[in-house]
Amino acid sequence: MAETVEIINLVDNTVTARGLIAEHGLAFLVRKGETTFLFDTGAGAAVVQNMLSLGLDPREITTIALSHGHDDHTGGLKKICEITGPLPVYAHPDVFTAKYRLREGEEARYIGIPWSRAELEASGAVFHLSRQPVELAEGIVLTGEIRPRQAFEALSREFRLLAGGEYLQDNLWDDQSLIITTREGPLVLLGCAHSGLISTLERVLDLTGADRIFAVIGGTHLKDASPERLEDTIKALPRFGLRYLVACHCTGFQASAALYQALGDKFIYNETGRAFRFVC
Repeated sequence: MAETVEIINLVDNTVTARGLIAEHGLAFLVRKGETTFLFDTGAGAAVVQNMLSLGLDPREITTIALSHGHDDHTGGLKKICEITGPLPVYAHPDVFTAKYRLREGEEARYIGIPWSRAELEASGAVFHLSRQPVELAEGIVLTGEIRPRQAFEALSREFRLLAGGEYLQDNLWDDQSLIITTREGPLVLLGCAHSGLISTLERVLDLTGADRIFAVIGGTHLKDASPERLEDTIKALPRFGLRYLVACHCTGFQASAALYQALGDKFIYNETGRAFRFVC
């Protein structure tokens, strides 16, 4: 009997299912065989409540992977670990840097992990930090850092690091994605794709040796994209041979509409509580 992988969107910005809550954040539950992964943990309020509302036991989680160190992806980590006990947590070494958002005319706002590493370790998080790809289980790989390759995918200057009393550009080297091998080809789970959707997918092809990508699920960080960047992104997508692009979180309304117009039934707008199953 063929093995399957199940992906449940536990936390997202939108929800229509009764009994679940939405928040500005993202978390996916990934089940394959005897392993249950949590990819990101939302902003903190929703992940445990939504698991319980869906009849899921947080104690079944065996591994956590973090896409990057922003609070809307790491805020639920402490609560999860307090419930489960010690858990391996895979992330990039830069996940603990002092991350801020600095917008013109506004004061800098801290948007990094809400707790110190020591506090999280005391709650049960056992960190495994690597800049390189890490195989979490057979057929499931964390990409490691992804650097922008396309000129049109420049990093937002709003994202800063506080270092030496200065707010420096955050290059978000900790940004990474999860690759799941399926019968139809690589399936990619995105956190925010801060390095760019196209740059991320190109890195996935490099890592897997595949000539196409079956499906992409997650945040694309196109919500503030200029019309030119959005157009360049859409023009570049056909070369990946996607069967599905399931966007959510930081994709934004205008980008979602444009992607739907371009991709038709290949585009799905994701939301809290939606589940997907694929044959591995």
